[in-house]
Amino acid sequence: MKIAVIVLHYQNLADTIECLESLKAQDYPNFEVILVDNASNDSDLSLKTKNYPHLYLIRNETNLGFAEGNNTGIDYALERGAEAVLLLNNDTVSSPNLLTAFARAATLYPHGGAFGAKIFFYDNPTVIWHAGGDVHPQSLRCFHYGCGDSDLDKKWEEARAVGYACGCALFIRKEVLVKVGLMEPRFFLLWEEIDWCWRIRKAGYECLYIPEARVWHKISQSFEGGNRGPLWNYYYFRNRLLFLKRNIPWAQRYRFYLSRFLKELGQILFILAHPKTSKDTAKLHRAALKGISHSFLQKK
Repeated sequence: MKIAVIVLHYQNLADTIECLESLKAQDYPNFEVILVDNASNDSDLSLKTKNYPHLYLIRNETNLGFAEGNNTGIDYALERGAEAVLLLNNDTVSSPNLLTAFARAATLYPHGGAFGAKIFFYDNPTVIWHAGGDVHPQSLRCFHYGCGDSDLDKKWEEARAVGYACGCALFIRKEVLVKVGLMEPRFFLLWEEIDWCWRIRKAGYECLYIPEARVWHKISQSFEGGNRGPLWNYYYFRNRLLFLKRNIPWAQRYRFYLSRFLKELGQILFILAHPKTSKDTAKLHRAALKGISHSFLQKK
């Protein structure tokens, strides 16, 4: 199976180089790397990456976000004859058997449509960040299985079906890409892989967590202000509601809007109106409120 590894680059050149270095150690014999530059300002990217074997650099003229940025890499990979693609964040380091583990899983589980890795915290390398994910049926928030658990406890050693596989290290076969299509560009950042995995499951496949496939993730290096900053809040709240429009049955959404959503909205407004709210906290909640308002302007 010819595998194309799609690495989306936007700033943080040192992270991208470390990611590419770990890919050089892969024990899988038939793969190439497609590095997608998402309109970063790293002028020496070509020079820094020219000596990596089997690497192809393509450049987007504008920042297309995670969804469409990766889509351009996937299109290019399929044109080059890839039989499977692995989306891999540029702020990750891979185990040498990563591609072998995914290729083996694709053979063992032909009903699998999306395969996700066991993802660790880069700065705490035996602690799990993601062992598959899902969306809570009442709160309709996404969550990670295993987050914060020590890998030494051996709790997440079995392959299993999950709601979604994290886009940080997400493996999909060509057959599934052709049948389901690529990621929805409107998400830009956050929830795009959850929406994708929901569509894959609706098409009759499973999303599977593969514990032998391991990566270490630096967590939200692409977000200005870090994880849970204003940009994160904007896209999380906006895209969560877009995801619900596209994937959750109306009756379940109606119950959510009347209960949980109104409560969340009230909490945001209360914090913004409170005289002791700090400027940074207000900025976070204004971003969330802006995301919520923009979500209602988007069609399903």
